[in-house]
Amino acid sequence: MKFKISPVFFLAAAIFILWTACDEIDEPIVIVSEQYSTDGYLDTLYYVDSVSITTKQVLLEDFTGHKCVNCPEAALAAQDLAESLDNRLVIYSVHAGYYAEPDASGYYTADYRCPVSEQLYNDFQAFANPIGLINRVVYNGSRLVGAGNWETVVMQELAKPNRTELTVRNIYYPNLGKVQTDVYIRFLLPEEDKFTLVMFIAEAGIVSPQKNNNPAIGPSPDWLDYEHHNILRGFLNAVYGGYFTEDGTVNQNEDYHSQFIFTPDTTWVTANCRIMSYILNETSGEVYQVAEAGIKVSE
Repeated sequence: MKFKISPVFFLAAAIFILWTACDEIDEPIVIVSEQYSTDGYLDTLYYVDSVSITTKQVLLEDFTGHKCVNCPEAALAAQDLAESLDNRLVIYSVHAGYYAEPDASGYYTADYRCPVSEQLYNDFQAFANPIGLINRVVYNGSRLVGAGNWETVVMQELAKPNRTELTVRNIYYPNLGKVQTDVYIRFLLPEEDKFTLVMFIAEAGIVSPQKNNNPAIGPSPDWLDYEHHNILRGFLNAVYGGYFTEDGTVNQNEDYHSQFIFTPDTTWVTANCRIMSYILNETSGEVYQVAEAGIKVSE
């Protein structure tokens, strides 16, 4: 992937009228004009997709692998939980470690690992599956939470006050094969710590074999047409993000904006890709807010 960070200025005033709770904003097809172009993309067709988050949302990072027999049950339960919570639970799957290793032949030759997933796996020592990080908070002495406790920790996190509003706007240029992502951040309460913005990209809709030991939820032992949920593919800035202010400190009710322009990998289905944006407290290591935004590739 090729990434670059563009100057920080693009429709800031217009975007901040979109602060509605967790709303996907349906926007029209647009021809880029000089007024709105920040990277020289003049008179070029583009499509817009955006989401605005003003209520507390929670991030689940699901460490998994296609040879983990217990992972499908945990993943489906997490997706059901997200739906019951009106999608205030954002999930991506981190394929890494032993259970994600591909075989030389047979059903499990696909390799869904990537450098960022392997780093997270090693940094957090997620050497058992299914297991996950929930807002990266500590629960029972560990940031790693077993699947049996995911709902408990998610509900505890949702009960906390919302400290941050977050809007993510993706603009896809089909003639250029590029995506421009604008992120707008506002802190609602005074904060003394430093914060980073983490920008990951995940791909949904991948149908590929998955080991499964529960025939009640799907074919066992091999679920050949299993649909994997939001496989982590890479990052737009860094594994633990980057400052969106000069030194990482923030002010209450001040508006912040970051912009990224990148070219999706040609092996991915761009229409199935999701930008996962979250605010990370650098001191505590906890996630304050998260948003998932799709990429619209046609009308």
